[in-house]
Amino acid sequence: MSSLSQGPRVTRGESISRHHRYDAADISDFAHRAGDRNPVHHDVGAGASSRFGKRIASAEHTMALMIGVAASWLAERGTAIGLGCSFRFTAAVREGDTLELKWVVSDAFFKESLGGMIVVFDGSATNQDGLVAMKGSLQMLLQE
Repeated sequence: MSSLSQGPRVTRGESISRHHRYDAADISDFAHRAGDRNPVHHDVGAGASSRFGKRIASAEHTMALMIGVAASWLAERGTAIGLGCSFRFTAAVREGDTLELKWVVSDAFFKESLGGMIVVFDGSATNQDGLVAMKGSLQMLLQE
């Protein structure tokens, strides 16, 4: 019998968070690497003339950072494998914003057929003004 099935290494209610500041170089570099050529991520003029008033981060930028927070935290306990995620974008992330990227464990249970613990996270990315820019859920497998 594995140690995971003998007792939880992750419990409901545990939370993790970190902060990330989005600067111009960070926004453009990530969008470029992700293949997102939308000018609002790269061009100062395009950002300024957009409804957002300045450059904005690509949605996949914050998604990647959010997933990284949870995956890194879970990997401290064993092998962490992503099973699925869902995100909803509720506000733009503007150049200069600092976001708190936060997850809370909403469920954790042993799944014999997968040989590990399913960990379900509910999360949000909230800017310095308290505006929620993104909400999401993430399911990961924690193995020995």
